[in-house]
Amino acid sequence: MKEKKWGFLVLLLVIALAGGYMYWTKQAPEKVEISGFIGGEKIPLVENQNFKDKVKKSYGLSMDYRKEGSLAMAEVDTEGKDYLWPSSQLALELFRKHGGKDLQNEIIFNTPIVLYSRKLVVDALIKEGIVREDEGVHYIDMVKLANLMVEEKTWDDIGLSELYGPILVDTTDPNQSNSGNMFLGLLANALNGNKPVTMASIDNVASDIERIYNQIGYMQTSSIDMFNQFLRQGLGSFPIIAGYESQLLEFSKQEPEMYDKIKDDVIILYPEPTVWSSHVYIALTENGKVGLNALMDKDIQALAWKEHGFRTIVAGTENPEDFQVKGMANQVTKIMQMPNIEVMQELMEIIK
Repeated sequence: MKEKKWGFLVLLLVIALAGGYMYWTKQAPEKVEISGFIGGEKIPLVENQNFKDKVKKSYGLSMDYRKEGSLAMAEVDTEGKDYLWPSSQLALELFRKHGGKDLQNEIIFNTPIVLYSRKLVVDALIKEGIVREDEGVHYIDMVKLANLMVEEKTWDDIGLSELYGPILVDTTDPNQSNSGNMFLGLLANALNGNKPVTMASIDNVASDIERIYNQIGYMQTSSIDMFNQFLRQGLGSFPIIAGYESQLLEFSKQEPEMYDKIKDDVIILYPEPTVWSSHVYIALTENGKVGLNALMDKDIQALAWKEHGFRTIVAGTENPEDFQVKGMANQVTKIMQMPNIEVMQELMEIIK
């Protein structure tokens, strides 16, 4: 009898395990592997192990990628690719203009375009009335800054004999990189009296834009590479750069000890007004749509904010207290529209 009893118990256990396995396999999402192109500023997010674990567990998703400039994505070969993930809607418009087809697209999160500088430069700009400080947050008057560049003022002209050459903002290449493209639109608007440039007003700013970018000279193609060089090469190489707010927020989380050393010197300057960089995900295939759904997950949105500094679009995931970054604005409210795609293409052609 004992043998029969144990045999019966073993049978029940086998049935229970089989039932449990069948239930689990029904609940587990189907495995989906996707590949595509992303802007370099999002690489730390998709390489975050918590990100990988979450999208795999909840969506069965494995996400392969290649780094590419946002504007360059508009012309890449998408054969065999499931998605594009640039940093602006302009890239989506250009992609479609070049004959690209997408199944679905969505803005995943936003980040404002900001300038980064150092205390010595910011103090001089405050004395010139170009930068103001309000409750520890620094705001820069874009019209006044643009006029300094148009007038070819030097650093020495504003009391910074330590620095050589004209006052300029280093930026990535507007024809390849989104941060550079967004700054180009922001600068053009500033030269137009903080009004979005139109085809009717582009001639008013064209010559000034050409002269400024001729002085800037060589421009990098990657926002993340430029930001890293700004941090490492110091004041003499990069007095002011254009970038994303998320970059310093992310750096404070990824490199807390290094951030602690630079936090009193590196300063975020919020342009008044600024423009939003909208990180739009473009699904090219049905599998690519799985990636979009995963990125809109509330937990992924919270992770994108808390560990990487992207301002999210899902309610309840963004809390300014998650960061202890000196000079970070709790809210960014003074936002201007970018010039439309036709105007931006004209501006991009001017500086080629």
